[in-house]
Amino acid sequence: MWFKLVERLGLSYCNANELHSIIDNLPGHPPFQCQAVHIGNKKLQFHFRDILHCICVLYGDPEFARDLVFAPKRHYVDREQTQQVYSEMYTGDWWWSIQVHNTSSFRFPY
Repeated sequence: MWFKLVERLGLSYCNANELHSIIDNLPGHPPFQCQAVHIGNKKLQFHFRDILHCICVLYGDPEFARDLVFAPKRHYVDREQTQQVYSEMYTGDWWWSIQVHNTSSFRFPY
């Protein structure tokens, strides 16, 4: 009965040990780090990941290739293109101005 259920579900593992083996062999992702910050008399804990490591993981994973965007886009709700839709960073005016309009005069502020 158990075997039939596993087959019907289309799982790539048959038991917990096989599942753990699959998980152990997944590519590594950046570990979370924790840092305490004192503000006034309060101690706050911030959990974060190294952004450069995250970028390397995202750009290095072929599964994400179709979802990465390298150029700005403009989306409109009407044919006259008077009502722009902002949904992602690459649809924003800042990205458009940096990559399309001001490409020769842009300088990083840092």
